[in-house]
Formats: sequence, structure tokens, C-alpha cells
Amino acid sequence: MTGGRAPENGPGGPAASRAPTNLLPLGADGRPLSRRGHYEGRPHVLNWRRRAPHRPGAQPPRWAGPVPGLHPQGGAVRRIMYEHKLFCVVLLVATLVRVVAMLGYPPALWYPDSMPYVHAAMHVAPYQIRPVGYSFMLLALKPFHSFMLVVLLQHAMGLAAGTAIYALLRHRFRMPGWAATLAAIPPLLSAYTIQIEHFVLSDTLFGFLVTMAAVLMLWRPVPPVWTCALAGLLLSGAAVVRSEGLPLMVPFCIFLVPRLRSIRVIAGLLAMCITFAIPLLSYEQWFDRTYGSFGETTSTGAFLYGRVSTFADCSVIKPPADERWLCLSQPPSKRTQTSDYYVWSPNSPIQHEPGSESGPVSEFSNAVDRLATDFDRRAIMAQPLDYLRAVLYSTFQSFRANSTQNQYLFPAHAPESLQTIAADNDENYRDAYNYNQGAPSTRLVAPFAEITRVYQRFAVLSGWLLGIIALAGLTGMAAAWRHLGGPTLLPWLTGLVMLVFPPATAGFSSRYVVASVPPLCIAAALGVKQIADYFQAKAGERPPVGQRDLAPRPTAA
Repeated sequence: MTGGRAPENGPGGPAASRAPTNLLPLGADGRPLSRRGHYEGRPHVLNWRRRAPHRPGAQPPRWAGPVPGLHPQGGAVRRIMYEHKLFCVVLLVATLVRVVAMLGYPPALWYPDSMPYVHAAMHVAPYQIRPVGYSFMLLALKPFHSFMLVVLLQHAMGLAAGTAIYALLRHRFRMPGWAATLAAIPPLLSAYTIQIEHFVLSDTLFGFLVTMAAVLMLWRPVPPVWTCALAGLLLSGAAVVRSEGLPLMVPFCIFLVPRLRSIRVIAGLLAMCITFAIPLLSYEQWFDRTYGSFGETTSTGAFLYGRVSTFADCSVIKPPADERWLCLSQPPSKRTQTSDYYVWSPNSPIQHEPGSESGPVSEFSNAVDRLATDFDRRAIMAQPLDYLRAVLYSTFQSFRANSTQNQYLFPAHAPESLQTIAADNDENYRDAYNYNQGAPSTRLVAPFAEITRVYQRFAVLSGWLLGIIALAGLTGMAAAWRHLGGPTLLPWLTGLVMLVFPPATAGFSSRYVVASVPPLCIAAALGVKQIADYFQAKAGERPPVGQRDLAPRPTAA
């Protein structure tokens, strides 16, 4: 050593022989090795990282020595599986069911809405009727030329959402394993959810993004800035995938209001709004450059027209002359069709705009969208109670015992070919063939298809059970009303918005219910916990969960 005096006790001297045993390397028998002597002519090399001293009576540290016959990593995995054995069993069953479904119905299931998503992935451009954020995922998977891979990823999203629910309830809220597993069962094992994951549709991606945003915000009592920013980004992605994601920022902002006690929370709220706005505004600008209208779609007027047409009375609305062509001659009391009929039926007035010199005009054109939106607004303002009655009726259909979800179940026979579906709905099927590099039509493979259909007869989340789940969350919020509903507020409001917004802007479809199940299950679990905490707090055992989350934390001196 240069530039200094060498230590008195060099290597192998007295100081080295008195080295603490907890700093010495371990032999194969787990006992500390001595530094005296040499091994193959070389001194022993020590790891001089500082370690905490072992206290008498305490458990031996993990680094004290290996357990004979057990690999350290394997032991950790076994301990995790043993601690969460009930959830691991449920997760294994959920995985096997999805594998059987993929084997029974390759490569995917198709819906008329599927083909425009594939078209937007093959020819990147916005779509007038729906946002095409889902097409970005298809575009990312395009090099693999496999709809089977698309379905595989969607099934993985379903498993990840259920796992995230379990992890949140166990990690943050310290719920017992059986309770957290019970909350994760509906999104993991519901045959209806599994079947929706098997479609080339945006529903699974939308629900996954919203669920992960809610889990992130609830992971800590007060979410840090980066968590809020990431949650805003996930919500923006959900809004680009489906327009129903646009109002979801409202419950997330409401959730942060009681926590606006520090600069960090205010910065988090601003970060969430910014990360939500930038991707969304970028998409709307892209749409504006393509169609000359700043927004996600030009279908808002048409879909809302279907909603108000079930009750709109022009004798009450008194629309201006340029909107009277949207009036229905049939009295409202005799209109038995659903809201979709007034959007897609050739007999609907919105399909026949008068005075067009260039021929038929699409109900999703800029001009029709502007006129229909204005007509819809007049109808709602003139008949608010009728509008509220229609929205409530459609919303409560989600909780009916005989839900319309039966139309989406796994079929008993091979469905129509993709060419037939495309021809019936005036869509292009060639993009799907080019994307898949082969026939993408659904096939039935025995015996896996039969096993899947037997499973779906029993593992169904019925409407009345969903109602109980929603009611449990609402009751839990009432128990924590002094703290604005506590942590249950965020997932419950998120699920409520996802249930109400489609009926309020278009109409009811059981397809739209699937994405609301994970946040409602989180809300139900937290609601039951808050009810239990409420009664324990009244008995003087501990403060309710809302108070523990919102109470100021002690700061270091």
C-alpha cells in the first residue's frame, strides 16, 4: 500500500484470527469457517458486508446457513404456495378452465364488432363508431399472425386481474386468505368472463386496465405521485379502448379529495390528470385530422338517440325544423323495441336524413352526429324523469336473474363462418385472414368444447349475486360515512360508473357488465371489512378502517 502506513496486524495475524464468527463464510455443514490456514494455497476471501448481530433468543438469520436438502429459492416458493394454498388452488382451476376453452374453441370467438378492430390494426386509422385503442394491442401482436395468441393474452389478463385483487386485499388490508380468495373468485371462475376473454373484443383489455388502476390507487393508504401518474395513464388507455372509460376519472379524483392534506397528494392529483389527458387528447387530435371532428368518435349522437327514442315525444320536445326528421311517429307507449333498434334498424329515422343530394348519409357522419346530439339534449332536458326511468330500468337489468348474457355463452355448435358474419354486417373479413395468415373462423374441438359447456352451466355469476356484491360495497361505505366511504369508495364508484354509463348513453348489454365485476368485488370485500371494523370500533377494540387510512401519520423527529 502506498501513501500510508501498513496496519500492524497484516493478513493472517492476530486481528484476523479474532474476526467475528458472524462475518466468516459458512462451510457445507453450516458452521463458520476459520480464516487460519489456506485452501489450495490461497487465503479465504471474506464477504465484508455489514450484517446485523445475532441476538440471543432471536430466530437465526436467514443467512446463518442453508437448510439441508432444500434449495433456498424452492423453499421460498413452497412457503408462498403453502401460505396462499387456497388461492393457488382457485388460480390453478381458473387456468385449467381457460386452457380447456382455448383447446375447445380455437382460435377465437367472433362478434360483428370484432372486424373493425382488426381492420384498424391492419390499416392504422381511427374509427368513427368506436375508439380503436384495442387495435393497438392487435397491432403489437401482428408479427405473430395468431388470434390464438391474442386470446391467450386476454386470458392472462383475466388471471392477472384476479391475482391483483387477492394481492391487494392480503397485502394492504390484511384480510384472511379465504376472504381475499372469495373476492377473487367471480373474475377468475365466472364462465361468462372467460367467454368474453375468448372474443376478439375490447372488453377484457378495458376491464384489465381499470382494475389495475384501482389496485394501484388502493395499494397504499396515501398513493404516491408516481402511482397517481401511472393510474392516470391506465385510465387514459381504458378511455381510448372504450369511450365508457371517459368518466372514470371522476371517482378517482373524488377518492383523493379527503386526502388533499399535503403537497404530495395535490401533486399526485395533478400528475394523474396530466397523464390521463395527454394520451386522450393525442388520440382525439388524430381523429380530428382524419374526420374533421375533435373527439373519439362521431357516434355519440346516434347511440344517445337510440337511448332517448324509447321515450322521446316531439310534442313535448318541440325541436327546431332541421331536427324534426328525427321524430318518431309511433307514440312512446307503443315503442317496445330496445334502444339498439333505433340505431341500427333501416326503419329508424336516423338512417334517413332528408335533403341529401349525394345520396344516403351515414348516421355516424359529422352532420348527423351534431344534429342528433342536439336533439338528444333537448329530449333529456324536456323529459328528465322519463330519461331517468329509462336509465334506471336498463341499469337494473344487470341484476336480473335471467340476464341476457346467455347470448354470449360458448356455442354448442360451430358458429357461422367469419365470411358469413362479415356479409351479414357489411364488414370486411379479409383483414382477419391476412392478420392470422390462415382461416380464423371458430372451430369446435371435442371433448374440450363439451367440457367447457358443462362448466358454464354451473360457474355463472348471476345477476342477483352481482346485486348482493354491489349492495355489500354500498353498505360498507355507509358504515364509514364519516370518512366519505373509506377505501371502498373508489372501487364501488368505479363499478357503478361502469354499470350506469352504457345505459345512460346507449343501452343495456350484458357484455358491458363484465368489466365492472372486479372493482365491485374489491368494494364488496372492503365493505364487509368496514362493517366489521365499525362494530369493533363501537365496542372499543380499534378504529374503523376509514379512520386508520385517513388519520395523519406520525413524522420522524
